[in-house]
Amino acid sequence: MSCVPTTSWRRSLALRLTLWYSGIFAACSALAFAFIYVLIVASVRDRLDEDLADDVSEFAALYRSGGLERVEHEMQLDTKGEEAEKSFFRIWTLDGRLVVATDLDAFPKLPPPPKSLFATGAAEPTLETLELPARDHPVRAVYGAITPELLLEIGESVEDDEEFIAALLRGFVVPLIGVVLLGLPVGWFLARRALSGVEDITRTASAIAAGALDQRVPVLGEGDELARLAQVFNAMLDRIQALVVGLREMADHLAHDLRSPLTRIRTAAEMAQAHGRADAAELALAATATEECDRLLELINTNLEITVTESGAAELRLGDIDLVELVRDAAELFQTVAEDRDIKLISQLPPQCRLRADRQRLQRVIANLLDNALKYTPPGGQVTIALREEGSRVRLAVEDTGVGISPEERTRIFERFYRSDRSRAEPGNGLGLALCLANVRAHGGEISVESEPGRGSTFTVTLFSPPTLRLGSASLR
Repeated sequence: MSCVPTTSWRRSLALRLTLWYSGIFAACSALAFAFIYVLIVASVRDRLDEDLADDVSEFAALYRSGGLERVEHEMQLDTKGEEAEKSFFRIWTLDGRLVVATDLDAFPKLPPPPKSLFATGAAEPTLETLELPARDHPVRAVYGAITPELLLEIGESVEDDEEFIAALLRGFVVPLIGVVLLGLPVGWFLARRALSGVEDITRTASAIAAGALDQRVPVLGEGDELARLAQVFNAMLDRIQALVVGLREMADHLAHDLRSPLTRIRTAAEMAQAHGRADAAELALAATATEECDRLLELINTNLEITVTESGAAELRLGDIDLVELVRDAAELFQTVAEDRDIKLISQLPPQCRLRADRQRLQRVIANLLDNALKYTPPGGQVTIALREEGSRVRLAVEDTGVGISPEERTRIFERFYRSDRSRAEPGNGLGLALCLANVRAHGGEISVESEPGRGSTFTVTLFSPPTLRLGSASLR
């Protein structure tokens, strides 16, 4: 498993950018095609209307030059053969009497012109669309006066225009689908290219999480957003590295400065007891000083260990271990304590559970959790330690039937030096759970708690196999 969690391609930013790019590109292309389509359709219909209006003017000119016979002859020529299926002509008097008509078999149930046209004389051509039940396509009709007494009606099927428009629409759909399909690889290429700098940062962060604090992100480009992000990220890494180094030095100095005088005090107290020259009160004082020095040294060492582990300055000694063996050894060690307190200690373990981890740190985690569970479980209670594998996850649960933890306290039990009111009657310094949390997170895992006052608590440690170390986790050795 990589040092940082990998992102599924289904949730990747590159895929989302690709889909956004393709969607916007397709929408813009569709809008462009729709705009062109509407313009062409309007142009085709306007052309038909203009042709019909021009025909009225031409027939008026023919009437003036050759009379009604010339007009009728021209009408027959225009509807000869297959044209009779597509167009028709009728001439009406203003009193509504039909004077001349071409073959109307292809236009059954053709209605007369609107009565308003006979009243006005249709000085200007009037256009109308006719929907005839027996025809699949509408008919576009024009009405116009060719003389003050005669009204000419010309009808033309829009079948050819509608077939042209349908073919045009099909011709638009195929390129539009091609544009959408082409937009996917183009969008993916552009998204991956734009995010290449982010990938560099991710790889660098992964290497740093594995302990390579000297790694830096390569700065590419000339001052663009990703270049500035890389510069800021590198500056942050410089600061983090300086803080880690300073923390290591401070930890060394603090440990030396505090341990040395405490050790000398403890040694002096032990020597006073060994010589036996002091009276009973002085010997008791020396014994107390020795015990308190031991307690202070343990507190200092534990607190420093937590600080170093949380900062990532600690070194994990990773090795191939059997967690079942570790848990079994801890259970055997605490079995005597459980029997003395009349507590039943149960282990639920698989045959084997191997993973790479720091043996000593996990031993302390298991020991602290068992110690807490036994410490706060009353006689006659039960403590269960269970281990199970869930794919790449390993879950270690320590369940007790003790006093439980209130919801308000559950949010603070992992803080250093925090002790609840119920725990103050028991020995301890409030660092055990904080150390457990630091060591578990150093392995890239998590620790959680479920508890109900009066009914017990369950602490669950989740680890990964192999461990997933996060940025800022402990370095490796």
